[in-house]
Amino acid sequence: MRSTLQLLVIAASTLLLSCNTFRVAGAPTFGRARDISVADIEAAVAAYGEYTRATYHTEPLVGQIQVLSHNSVRIYWGQAGGGYTTMNRVHGRWRLGEEVVVTS
Repeated sequence: MRSTLQLLVIAASTLLLSCNTFRVAGAPTFGRARDISVADIEAAVAAYGEYTRATYHTEPLVGQIQVLSHNSVRIYWGQAGGGYTTMNRVHGRWRLGEEVVVTS
């Protein structure tokens, strides 16, 4: 009985921990997030925000962040999955890589 209870507690803990989403800059972050520091991801998001404000004169909508590599981060727009912007680190600075608009 005691081992069954311990097994249930371990299983419940594992389930609850797996539901915990890693977030950076308020957005769910996934991919190779261990390859890059949180500060670097935040710097990529800040550079994306500067680009968005300068180009579209609007605040950036960050839905999700996908870490592709140490030098490449994909930022998905909003919650609807309408597209993404890839930010690449070049000589220590985050630069716009590509923008992809998804249409149905």
